[in-house]
This record gives sequence, C-alpha cells and structure tokens, in this order.
Amino acid sequence: MKDFALFHDSFVLTKTSTYHLSIMLNQSGYSYCIVDSVRKKCVAIKNVNFGKLDSKDDYYQQIEDYLKKDAFLAKQYKSIDFIYATEKSTLVPIKLFDKRRLKEHYSFVEQLNEYEELHFNKLNRTNAVNVFSIPSFITTLMVNKFPELRFYHQGSTFVDNTLKKSKEVGNVIGIMVFDTFFDLALCKYENLILYSNFEFKTESDFVYHIINVLQQMTINSKDAQVYLSGNIDKDSKHYKLISKYISNIKFVKISDNSDCQYPFKEIPEHYLTNLLNIE
Repeated sequence: MKDFALFHDSFVLTKTSTYHLSIMLNQSGYSYCIVDSVRKKCVAIKNVNFGKLDSKDDYYQQIEDYLKKDAFLAKQYKSIDFIYATEKSTLVPIKLFDKRRLKEHYSFVEQLNEYEELHFNKLNRTNAVNVFSIPSFITTLMVNKFPELRFYHQGSTFVDNTLKKSKEVGNVIGIMVFDTFFDLALCKYENLILYSNFEFKTESDFVYHIINVLQQMTINSKDAQVYLSGNIDKDSKHYKLISKYISNIKFVKISDNSDCQYPFKEIPEHYLTNLLNIE
C-alpha cells in the first residue's frame, strides 16, 4: 500500500479531543484514521511504510521515531483503538475461555516468545474469544503515548465484520490482505465456520491457499462470494489471478459495516475498513 495522508475540509486541529483515533500497526508500517464522532465522518487518513528493515531493533526504532515525529499522534483524542496486525492468535470458545489461563489457551496453538504480552478480545458476533500476543516493547510505547487506548487484534474486527456481512448475504468468504500474509474467514448465515491466516510470497501462493480452502470445505468456486479488504486492488497481480478462478468478488465498503461517512475518493475505502469498523 502506498504512503498517503489526507485531511477533509471539516477537520479542525483544535478539536481532536472530540475525535476518535484508530491506529493499525503491522510489520511494514502503520495506518490511522481520525473520525469526527459527532458527525460520524472520517476526517483524516494516513498510511506510512517503514521501508526495508534489517532487524527487529530497526522495526522497533521506526515505531518509536514515528510516534515521536508524527504531529497528529501527539494530539489528545476522545478515544483511541490500537490494532496490532499479526499472524499469532488463536480463537477460544467462550465456554472454555478463562482469562487466568491465557498462556495455556495461547500456547496450545502458538509459541509465546520472550518479551511478548498476551491480550484478548471477545468477539461480538460469535461465542469465541481471540487471544493474541504483542511484543512488550510495542505495548509499552503505545500505553506511554496513549494511556487509555484499547488493544485489538486485526482478526477480531475482521471476523466480526465478516459475520455481520453474512447476515445479509448468507455464505461469505472474507479475505483481508497484508504484505506477507492474509486473514480468511468463512461464514454461513452469521455462523463462523473457519478463521485462519496464511503466509504468501507470490500471487500463486495467495491463490493456492484460497482455492485449497474452497476445496477442503467443498465450496464450488462459482458459488463463492468473496469480499476483499486490505492491501489489494484491481490492478494487483493477486486480484487478477484470483479473479480467473472466482467470479463473485467484491471489495468491502465501510458503509457495509458502519454508519461512518468516508469522503476520500482518492484512496479505496477497503484499504481501511478494519480501522473504521471496530465494534
């Protein structure tokens, strides 16, 4: 995704204390949206790519530097949500979930590394809890910068939004794309059938994983209704290849899951749906 920074004419710098800020950090950079919560309008969007990073230390240094020099992250906001995009998470049925056993839940599927902290989100539209890890360095930086922020995993908002869409459409496959992996959720009439993420390096990898899921779940590619979001568009090789196998592909719109107005025609709204659809 390219770098961008856009501000609506109605954005007022002195009124940020009445605005809501949503930030998403991934391995490649960060994005944020600023919403006028009174008018229910997105008034600012920004995406920053870190460029080539040689180590985790470089990554952490980039985060620290941008938190210091980004003028709009130095303002006061009414509320703040922070999404950490990572492949490391696990869904736990609500009946089995115990917050005193977070490490046990998480370690059943993922490895908890040194200097990682565990967090969890209760999914609003299904009886499950998403348990995920964030490096302690990042949580410390974010809490020091924004003491009242709420932590989310990208899958938490993604699954809830896909479930909401399935209420209207029926059978839905949601795919949210990042630079090196994508999340996939299969929902049938508000029931979550599958949630997972897949690493990919090429467009062939990307398509293979999707088609393999369809085959494993005995879904005819002609009957699949796919909704795309994240770092993908009609000009990308990934889209052009998957469209050869699946005909019913749409890009998610913010209005599909939210009543927030999105006025920026220059940037496709499906890039930012996860930020603007946190429930």
